[in-house]
Amino acid sequence: MSAFTVDLPDEFLNCFYIDGHWVPAASARRVSLVSPVSEEEVLSLLLASGAEVEHAVAAARAAFDTGPWPRMTAPERAAYLRRFADEVRGRLTLLARLWTAQVGAPVRFAQGLIHAGEDRFDHFTELLGGYAFGERRPTRRGHARVVREPVGVAALIAPWNATFNIFAHKVPAAPAAGCTVILKSPVESPLDALVIAEAAAAAGLPPGVLNVVTAGARESAELVASAGVDKISFTGSVPTGLRIAEAAARRMARTTLELGGKSAAILLDDADLSTALCALTPFTMPFSGQICFAQTRILAPLHRTAEVEEAYVSAVRRLWVGDPWDTATDMGPVLDARQYDRVLGYIEAGRAEGARLLIGGGRSPGFDRGYYIEPTVFTQAAPEMTIAREEIFGPVVTVQGYRDVDEAVRLANDTDFGLSGSVFGADVERAFEVALRVKAGHLAVNGFEISAGVPFGGRKLSGQGREGGPEGLESFLETKAVFMPTP
Repeated sequence: MSAFTVDLPDEFLNCFYIDGHWVPAASARRVSLVSPVSEEEVLSLLLASGAEVEHAVAAARAAFDTGPWPRMTAPERAAYLRRFADEVRGRLTLLARLWTAQVGAPVRFAQGLIHAGEDRFDHFTELLGGYAFGERRPTRRGHARVVREPVGVAALIAPWNATFNIFAHKVPAAPAAGCTVILKSPVESPLDALVIAEAAAAAGLPPGVLNVVTAGARESAELVASAGVDKISFTGSVPTGLRIAEAAARRMARTTLELGGKSAAILLDDADLSTALCALTPFTMPFSGQICFAQTRILAPLHRTAEVEEAYVSAVRRLWVGDPWDTATDMGPVLDARQYDRVLGYIEAGRAEGARLLIGGGRSPGFDRGYYIEPTVFTQAAPEMTIAREEIFGPVVTVQGYRDVDEAVRLANDTDFGLSGSVFGADVERAFEVALRVKAGHLAVNGFEISAGVPFGGRKLSGQGREGGPEGLESFLETKAVFMPTP
């Protein structure tokens, strides 16, 4: 099946969305989209120059400083965002197909998960209806009026692996707060943000409120360093996140950073494996492990390790590796040749450092083309081993044994990351108490869930700040206190 069997608007291929208009790209630089299934180029799109990044920042700056958007009431903004959400909803089928076409997400996975982005647009629209942007607090002299104001111009940067869903955590939240925004598309999946721009235009958002550019590393750095940008919300790799944090710190620009994870699933001694692994397995290697919250370390009691290994490997064997356009496929290819080599390098490191391979370990059989890697499971992976410490971002999971709950918690926390995690056990309150001891921002008991109304984010190298829920709105707000006398 062809990756793009529907026509895309010409604007998507040759323009950026700036100041309420589709602006032809001045630069002739292009980026090629390569199918992870066929390894062939399927599309070519233009890249922004530094001048176009500056144009987008200037448009967002003018819209914030002199435009109507930050001066509207919350109900007025909500009316626009409701239309925006409806326009996005009408494009979900296209967005799901683009997820598969650009980066190889299995179509069944994409069709199911795309609605999480829809929920986020609806959530922030509804949140405006009751959010208190101001309050009064008594003081000795009278009272103080505490006002929450938009932080200003926000640069929103999403990665390639789940571009729409990640933008959906940022895009509705920032304008809901009254900010104006620049969406920086990843070069691997540049089409999602252009679809969002089309929806914004159809919804009638005022010029400059939402701007979109696709940019390479140099121009992205210029965006982050721009004095016209007040806030940077970034999801992506740790090295890039650290560079953004350093650049923002030089001028005290606000940041929200979500930088990945090495999450642990703790199976307690009373866990029912038949139900626990049914709930857990889809989240150990979702989208070939290319999801930040993947539960890539399974921690099991020593006396049940063999039982867990056998049951989990049996579950992994049932995963169907195939063409991502086939609705029967559980796991497709990884993104590209670089990702393919990187993941195989980690698998080789696991072997070299002494971990024992239970299943997988190489290229998926039966595929002459495409970046297919077998679902891979290691055991006897010591905490200091590379595969137990670094985010692999591929279909690789380790099973580690522990003596008691204290050691399970220690192993779960023995990582530079702190994004996610899960605990499985028959006694849910006991499992909750264990979850409280794990140093991560997002955990689940006896299952896994992402909800638009619940904050998402991490600790340590997994980043700072939260997205989703009221916390996600507040990350785009500044707090001002004005002391008032008694009338």
